[in-house]
Amino acid sequence: MTSRHEVAGLLQHTHRWVRAASAVAPPVAQVAPALTVAAQLYAAGQYDAAGHQLTGVLATLHQARQAYPALPPL
Repeated sequence: MTSRHEVAGLLQHTHRWVRAASAVAPPVAQVAPALTVAAQLYAAGQYDAAGHQLTGVLATLHQARQAYPALPPL
């Protein structure tokens, strides 16, 4: 089970990272819809589902970091 606070922190961190990374590699912004879904799930109190959605977003971002080495660490 994912805690509400863990998901909140991960959502905030990921959002900030995507905003900053999009300046370096604009294709990173393509995760925005999936990140929005995670935020909506969180807002609906579905913390486990939001955490699962974030896991997918993070997997995509890790792939982006391999393609764009100039991106900062997650």
